[in-house]
Amino acid sequence: MDDRSELERCLDALYVAVRDSATVDRQAAFDIAMNELEYQPLHAEARELAEASVADDDETRLASAAAAFLDAYGYEPGFEQAPERFARLERALDAVRADMRATGLTGEVRLVRPDWTPGNAAVETWSGDQGWTGGIFFSDAADDLSALVAVAEQARQAIMESLQYQSTGRVWPACPSHGAGTSPTAHHGTGVWWCNEGDGHVSAEIGNWTASYAPPGGTPATGPTA
Repeated sequence: MDDRSELERCLDALYVAVRDSATVDRQAAFDIAMNELEYQPLHAEARELAEASVADDDETRLASAAAAFLDAYGYEPGFEQAPERFARLERALDAVRADMRATGLTGEVRLVRPDWTPGNAAVETWSGDQGWTGGIFFSDAADDLSALVAVAEQARQAIMESLQYQSTGRVWPACPSHGAGTSPTAHHGTGVWWCNEGDGHVSAEIGNWTASYAPPGGTPATGPTA
């Protein structure tokens, strides 16, 4: 099992079997365990998985060993194996859409699975922009807070591209107090837009930007219509 993509497929299948309480493929489980033991001979969970895979008729032990191994290995299911993670990103994008409307942006955004970043997701704007980093990893969607911050960051990048930031200098969302750009981050367990002006401060919670917002100068922010 030297082929990394083959190993990933086997890990995915092992996860799905555990998730669905289905029968674990003993040969595949043994191969996964031995592959890990080749590099980490003292890996206790891999050793238990190898032993459980050859223990006749003990499906409970095998399922338990598989779950423990996946946890110790640090396996993260992709969007295909854990569709609830993609649904979590969709809910996070709804919060960003609320902030777009509050700041006067009328263009639409959506989540896509782009060809240029296999396995990841990205936010795409009304102009087809998708930001300048590697997209949203499935590990970013492991919980609601990390999903919210990751989606907000991707949306921020994509929207600024569509607002032609490099030529206009226009940031989104701009801090109503300073006009400076803000970035999404986790702050005391909440997703917020953080302004780095001065000592830094919270401009708003993500999804709760005040509808009365107007950037410096009093002109409402507007964007292209989808």
